[in-house]
Amino acid sequence: MILRSYTMLFAALILMTGSAIAADIKPPIKHYIYFNHREPDGENIRSDKALTDPRFSGAQIVYTWRSLEPEQDRYDFSAIRHDLRYLNAIGKKLWIQLQEKSFTPRHNVPSYLLSDPRYQGGILKQSMLSAPERDPHKPVTDDEYGWSAKMWEAPVRERYQRLIRALGKEFDGKIEGINFSESSIEIGVEDSKGNTIFPDDFKPQQYVDALKDNMQVLAAAFPHTTTMVYLNFLPGEWLPWTDKGYMRSLFAQAQTLQMGVGGPDLMPYRKSHMGQSYGFIKDYPANLVKGMAVQDGNLRQINPRTGKKNSVEDMLDFARNYLGLDYIFWVEDEPYFSNEVLKQLPGH
Repeated sequence: MILRSYTMLFAALILMTGSAIAADIKPPIKHYIYFNHREPDGENIRSDKALTDPRFSGAQIVYTWRSLEPEQDRYDFSAIRHDLRYLNAIGKKLWIQLQEKSFTPRHNVPSYLLSDPRYQGGILKQSMLSAPERDPHKPVTDDEYGWSAKMWEAPVRERYQRLIRALGKEFDGKIEGINFSESSIEIGVEDSKGNTIFPDDFKPQQYVDALKDNMQVLAAAFPHTTTMVYLNFLPGEWLPWTDKGYMRSLFAQAQTLQMGVGGPDLMPYRKSHMGQSYGFIKDYPANLVKGMAVQDGNLRQINPRTGKKNSVEDMLDFARNYLGLDYIFWVEDEPYFSNEVLKQLPGH
């Protein structure tokens, strides 16, 4: 009887230990090729040799609001259908990045937003001067200006949400994931005391509320596809010194909606990012999805821990052991992609 009790206790301990170990074992990171633009016929996607590499699960492709709604209430999803058919044919998955912001002089919104007065101009100019992917060798006079949709204006947001619902109706469950563009927008000017002065028609809280509203619509439109919000910086808040609760509330909203979270720049231990979103991503529940992109310039940055340029090993170690990522989206930024990523990225 005593022997039987010890045997049962030992078996129970083995089961408990096994369960604990299983809980700690996270599936391997899924790697995707990130396409920050799509040629009109998708030639750059079909001709991309890296997509056939078994280490990559698929493609994250940017589709602009302008291209998906060329005229009011007329949607053109032919590019998505075309890419989805091709990727399915080669055994790969499609991840959509829905892009309403731009980081070049050209805007990414439908033209009717600019001409109809109900949309209050539709867009607001932003600057690329402080963006980490900006080429540091370019003179300041060649600054690229981008544009942000005025999502805080209810009529603009309503039009965007119609697009989201239309995409969900056709592609929910057929694609691997979908994410918004990053939360950061570069607007406003600093006064002599370092305070940011925003345009009269912009309030940071309204922008945060608009993001939350869009997140709800995205989660509802894609119940069978992974949805993700990119959170990196927010106007009017600079953590930890100026904490308005904006970033915290957006992560809380994402968790309530069971959404994935991530960001556009994977740069290990970069001070500005560590203070803003990285800590929130690290602490985000492990049972929910987390993903980040290695975008232009990320592999050029200096790792504060090593004092050397970021390596693929640095990226993977930070992704796995600090952030706990499920997805990494790799841009083909040369020469780093061919010389480092393709040579050093391990197989599953």
